[in-house]
Amino acid sequence: MKRVIDMPYYAYSIYGIDKPEIYVKCPKCSGPGVVTSDQSTALFRCTSCYHTTTKELTQYKYDVENLCESCGRFYRVNITDKRKQRYPGLVVSCPFCRHKMPGKILKKTYGSMPYGDFRNAHDPFFDYELYFLAYLNGKPVWAMNREHLAYLIDYLSADLREEPHMEGTMRTQADHLPGYMKTAKNRDKVVRLLKNLQKTL
Repeated sequence: MKRVIDMPYYAYSIYGIDKPEIYVKCPKCSGPGVVTSDQSTALFRCTSCYHTTTKELTQYKYDVENLCESCGRFYRVNITDKRKQRYPGLVVSCPFCRHKMPGKILKKTYGSMPYGDFRNAHDPFFDYELYFLAYLNGKPVWAMNREHLAYLIDYLSADLREEPHMEGTMRTQADHLPGYMKTAKNRDKVVRLLKNLQKTL
């Protein structure tokens, strides 16, 4: 009897402690590529044609702050026009008295771009199709990388699936799986699809 202990809920997720590699199809050559990320940047690199793409994840706000020489009030004006954000300074109107004054544009970090998890078998950063992807009756069966693929095969092919020992009532990695992958009548078919995906890389 094959027995497997499930993984914690975020084990194979972009929210995990260790930022995982995500295998996707290169938009240029359809070969395998890898998406990695840290707190400020996401990077895609193709292992076949070596195409690369980066995306800034840190969000910035651009403000002009001044002490108005007319009414004497301190003010802050947010600059939303991306063309104007490139300038070192800008003439803006005091929001209290409309007096115009030049001021330096201040660039400030205020967080990271909000990204969800995987949707429609695409990565959450560049929206590239996942590399390890197959379909069962028109429904996607996918894995984010080789480790995730191995976990899915082990979990779904086991005779006995147990929850990990965790404090409280935390969810497990299997809670990510859609019902059509876990149902008994489909498990063997899903495992065969996953094993075929293992052979592609």
